[in-house]
Parts: sequence; structure tokens; C-alpha cells
Amino acid sequence: MIWRVAFGVCVALAPVRPALAELAMTAGPVAMRDAPSGKAQIVQRIPGNAEVELRKCARRWCRASWRDRPGYVPAEAVVLGPPPATLPGDEMPPPFVYLQPTWAAPPVWRWTGAYVGTNFGFFSGGW
Repeated sequence: MIWRVAFGVCVALAPVRPALAELAMTAGPVAMRDAPSGKAQIVQRIPGNAEVELRKCARRWCRASWRDRPGYVPAEAVVLGPPPATLPGDEMPPPFVYLQPTWAAPPVWRWTGAYVGTNFGFFSGGW
């Protein structure tokens, strides 16, 4: 009886196993290869900040898939976790810079006495 239940659970979870891939993103442009070697043939080139699915990592290489094409990518070229989700309007607003108002004292007008021009105030026309 227990074997039948265990077998049923394994059969039920078998399709779920491929969905257990871990999401990661590339730190920069990287070449996906068909074997875990730097000399292996290039399967495809992955741009920077692309979301890839990691299957298994061992030593310096990770088995991954991008756009439904499997291959190997260097472990140092991927960062675990999906790229940060940004929705329209979620961008950071520009910083608000508050400038202190500058205050200057108004000019001080002082009485300097009567204006006596070159004609000693006669025919000046301004008075």
C-alpha cells in the first residue's frame, strides 16, 4: 500500500521537476556553449541582464537554458535571482534639491544733503 502511494506521488511530481529550475540573470554578455568547456562550440550568445534558468551548477560551469535552448554558461557570469521587476512609474524620481534662498540686505539710502550740481542748482530742470 505504501509503495503504491509513493509511486503515485512520484508520478504526480515528475512533470513538476523541470519547473524547479532556479532563475538567474547574466552579469554581462556571455556565450552559451554545448559542453562545460571554454573550447566547446558556442550554442548562442546571451546579452547582459538576460534572465536564464539554471538547472545545475558544478565547479565553474552551470547547466542553463535561455529561450528554450539548453547549454552551459560560466558560473561567474550569472547572478542568482530574477532581474528586479520594474513597472511603469516605479522608476526612482530625480532627487529633489532644495536650495536655501539667498538673502541680501536692501541698499541703505542715506541723505547726503542737497544736490548742488555744476550750475549750483540753477536751470537744472529736474527740480
